[in-house]
Amino acid sequence: PACDLDHTIPWHQGGTTSYDNLAALCRKHHKLKTDGYWHYQQPEPGTLTATSLTGKTYTTNPDPPPF
Repeated sequence: PACDLDHTIPWHQGGTTSYDNLAALCRKHHKLKTDGYWHYQQPEPGTLTATSLTGKTYTTNPDPPPF
């Protein structure tokens, strides 16, 4: 499956190309964000909260590091 590295806060809105502002989104979710249907926040590096147009939120956390 392909994914896109995306700025959580868009670069043209002052977002930086940094660890705490980048996320790997699948193409479908990247398009939904780009088209304004979904909004993403990254409260800490690797944790994403997606909010739909209806206000429903979904949070994903990064996998723990391998041992």
